[in-house]
Amino acid sequence: MELLTIEPKRRIIVHKWEEMRICYLGDFQYAGKKAHGTALGQLKDKIEEEVERGAYFVGMGDYIDFLSPSNRQRLRSAALYDTAEDVIDEKSMELTQELFQLALRPTVGRWLGLVEGHHFAQLKSGDTTDMRLCEMLKAPFLGTCGVLRINFARGTAKMGVTLWVHHGHGNGQTGYYPLARLNQFSASQEGVDAFAIGHTTKLGHLLANRMGYRWGKKSGKAYHRTIHLIGTGGYSRAYVEGAKQGRVPRGGYAEQQMLGPAVIGSPTLIIRPVRDYTRGDETIYPVLKVEA
Repeated sequence: MELLTIEPKRRIIVHKWEEMRICYLGDFQYAGKKAHGTALGQLKDKIEEEVERGAYFVGMGDYIDFLSPSNRQRLRSAALYDTAEDVIDEKSMELTQELFQLALRPTVGRWLGLVEGHHFAQLKSGDTTDMRLCEMLKAPFLGTCGVLRINFARGTAKMGVTLWVHHGHGNGQTGYYPLARLNQFSASQEGVDAFAIGHTTKLGHLLANRMGYRWGKKSGKAYHRTIHLIGTGGYSRAYVEGAKQGRVPRGGYAEQQMLGPAVIGSPTLIIRPVRDYTRGDETIYPVLKVEA
């Protein structure tokens, strides 16, 4: 788990703090220009739209479709020659660089961090293709799980928003799966405002409330705190017309297993700091919403 604190510079416009947009991107599973399994057009359109609106990005894993965990285990047990390992490393980096050049280049320097997914290559140098992609994007690598604290401050007015990010796990086929899993998991985590997972390419958003209590000398005050649970979709096409493996007309894993088509798209979390002058000071608190 990686914990990062982020303090963006925000402008004040007529007593209102400017909103901050955070776009979740992942589950591309890019396998090369000839594979056609990644919805590059939709991905590039989303990136162009969010860059124009000043968004930041969070990476949700599975950027290239190279090796699954079981594939990596089998490869390690194969006792390959160094030259063979060099060829495999070269091909995995070729895919990573292609993805960067074709879609991700406009986002350089705008990433809060990227988590790793299930599909990546463990390079002979000791790092991974996900880590190399982070270097290209000038982004922090969050590993398995990231917790990001975004602080807003002006004078004595301070506010923070905490995001929990994981690639996800499990194989639920319904659109509610990531939300149900997060609803259960979030009860074990204190102080997080928004939870997000990918992996199942399900795009969804659920609000859950928590009760909190503030105590004075003689009495207390109850308050509601809203938690956002987010399934972050993806850009992996489950069904591709004319798909072949070699010369054989054959679909990929999702088509063979009769899985439903993946959601194409990803959500954006919007954080809007709002001042509350009724409290007699410059207290600010976050208003969060999600748009797909």
